[in-house]
Order: sequence, then C-alpha cells, then structure tokens
Amino acid sequence: MLAWIRGDKLLWVVAFVLSVIGLLVVYSATVGLVFRYHPEMPEYYLVKQALTVLLALFLAYGVHLMDYRRWGPLFELLWAGSVALLLYVFFRGEGAQRWLYVGGISLQPSELARFSLLGLLAYRMAADPERLRSWAGLLPLLVRIGVTFALIAPLNLSNGFALLALSALFLYIGGMPARYLLRLGAAGLVGVGVLFLVAPRAQVWRARLLAYWDKAPQRVTGSDDYQRAHASLAVYSGGFFGKGPGHSTQRYYLPQSYSDFAFSVLIEEYGLVGGIGVLGLYGLFLWRLASIATLTQGFAQLLMIAAFLQVGWQVLVHVGVSLELLPITGVPLPWVSLGGSSLFVQALTLGLSTAISQKALHG
Repeated sequence: MLAWIRGDKLLWVVAFVLSVIGLLVVYSATVGLVFRYHPEMPEYYLVKQALTVLLALFLAYGVHLMDYRRWGPLFELLWAGSVALLLYVFFRGEGAQRWLYVGGISLQPSELARFSLLGLLAYRMAADPERLRSWAGLLPLLVRIGVTFALIAPLNLSNGFALLALSALFLYIGGMPARYLLRLGAAGLVGVGVLFLVAPRAQVWRARLLAYWDKAPQRVTGSDDYQRAHASLAVYSGGFFGKGPGHSTQRYYLPQSYSDFAFSVLIEEYGLVGGIGVLGLYGLFLWRLASIATLTQGFAQLLMIAAFLQVGWQVLVHVGVSLELLPITGVPLPWVSLGGSSLFVQALTLGLSTAISQKALHG
C-alpha cells in the first residue's frame, strides 16, 4: 500500500494519523468561528483544513523525492525570503498582527524563518565544522540568528526567545565550545531583557508572566487569566475518557481553541486516554527522527537534529501551555492545529526526513 513512498514509512503513518486527529479537533473547535463568519456552511473550516492537509502532504511527497543535498543552497534562499516577509510584517504597522493571508490560508513568516535558519546553520556547519571553534567563523551565523531574532521578537517574544535557544543549542550540538554557549546565553538574556523594557508589546508579556505566577484566578477578566482559566477547565473536565467528539464546552469561551489551545480541546473531548495517545504518537515520531540521525552524518545528521529540535520544541511548549506548566504563548500543535504555515513547515520537515532516511536505509 505504501510502496510508492520511499524511506521511513512510519513517519508518514504518524503524520497522517495526527492530521486526521487534527481534522476532528478543528471541526469541533471552530464552531464559534463558523457561527460568526460562515453560518451557511458549518463544514467550512473542516474542508479548509482538509485541503490544506492535502496540499501539505503533496508538498512532503514532492520533497521526499528530492536529493536532500540540494537543499543546502535552498535554505539560503528560503531564509532570505522569510526575512523579507518578516520585514513586511514588521513595518506594515498592524500592531501585534504576525500573519499573512494568501488564498485564504494563514501564513506566519516566523515559522518559515525558524525552519530555514536551522537548515542554513546545518548547511554552513556541515560545510566547515571548524567555523564553530572561533568567533570569526561563528560571526556570519550569529548575524543571521540576530537578524531573525530582531524581526520576530518585538511581535512575538516567545518565538524569538525559542529561536535563540534552539539556535544556540544546535550550534553547541554541532561542535561549538561550551564557553561560547554560556556567553551567547548571557547575551541572549540581555537582549530579551532590553526588549522587556522597550518593545511595544512588553506590557502584554509582563501580564502573561504575572498571570502564570499568580495561579489563583483573581483577575479572571484579564485576557491571559481568562485563557489560562478556560484552558484549565477544558483539561480538568475531560476526565479519563473525555466528553466525546464535538462535546467540548470550553471551545465556546477559549480564544484560539483551534490553534494555540488545540490540545486543551482534545483532552476535553477525548480525555486523558486521548491526550496520552497523541503524546505517544509524537514520541514515536521523535524517536524515528532520532533513530535516523544516528544512521547518518554530516549535513544529513544535522538536518535530522534540527527536525527533532523543532518538532520537540513545538509539542513541549504547546502541551506545556495547555497544562498550565508554561506561560501563555501562541505555538501551534504540529499536524493538529488549524493553519497553513505550521502544516507546510511540518510537511517540509517530513519530506526532508524521509528523503534522508531513504539514503540512510538504502544508501
């Protein structure tokens, strides 16, 4: 049945199952959006998500037929394109708006920027591993990291901070000395601290941190307390087996229930059993990425590590926010949340990973 797919087929199976689960969650969680914008077609967002998933899977299939070694220069072009998109979003003067809309599909340039930046770093590191052992060699990479951070962080500090953390960890895994990592960490914290003082959205970030530390919902009218309270209610009311598909009540009250809080709705409807099952699928996906990385070296191995870091980070943060373990921040759940940019980046990751696995398994 899967004979026409090359490489690690388990990655495809897991991605497909997660995307089906995502369709169920999106169909339930977008009820409020349907009533507001498309009351004449209750299945509007379900159909939209299904078509986006199909496009993403076709993209992944096309990528997995390519030789992954051709992607080195492509990452340079993708990064330059993502920087141009980030500049457009940054200067268009729409406040906290971080998305572009193309053909009815929402695209978040920061998703592409993070993916292309880590790919670019992998390409440069594989071409010259010794560059990581001197500040002169690191400087071109640090400039690219800094530019990307400067364009993302003022509108989305959590994604900007994650970009810094993932990039620094990636450089360290690639061979950068630990003393450099400590210095870069200190510089990154200083940069984040400055943004907390001068960025237009600094007040929002401080409110989210206060809402996180002050667990008692004494200011439930506040935006972040409101989100946190209803996300917790969704999780707590799900119980062991959940309320059943389409029976979430918090979907009517929880902002971004179809994207940033998809896991909360999933647990409310499918319970602890459903939540553990989905986490098991992500664990299986990450295990396969790690296994493929151990069979490769050079550029291929670095790409697999980058894929592992990106998927792992998104799952960790999204689930952490839904379970009230982390402050409120907007991170989609891979293959599950509504949206185009996350799905397309996951498709690129899937395609590259299976292309690399084909080379690793069969030479």
